[in-house]
Amino acid sequence: MAMQIEENRCKVKMTVLYRKGGTWQSCEVSRLADGLITEVSQHPKYPEYLIVFGHYTKEQTLVAHGGGLVYTATQITGIENKELPFIPGFVQNQTIMED
Repeated sequence: MAMQIEENRCKVKMTVLYRKGGTWQSCEVSRLADGLITEVSQHPKYPEYLIVFGHYTKEQTLVAHGGGLVYTATQITGIENKELPFIPGFVQNQTIMED
């Protein structure tokens, strides 16, 4: 079981959304989670970042968000990735399901 959890943590697919100098509002987080039917995580120390469970293109996130705001969308794999600003809540203390 522990080996499977560790393997899943190395394979977990995420999309990091970054808004330079900006913060994400709770309504935006809700629209993304509902529109993409996935989990979205944020951290108070990193208000300019959102981490979405799964790989999504910027176009997919824009459709779910409902508009064209300025941000980047980067697909990453694994929690050891250097581009991950923080460990998202859907990874901490949880067994990750494969998407």
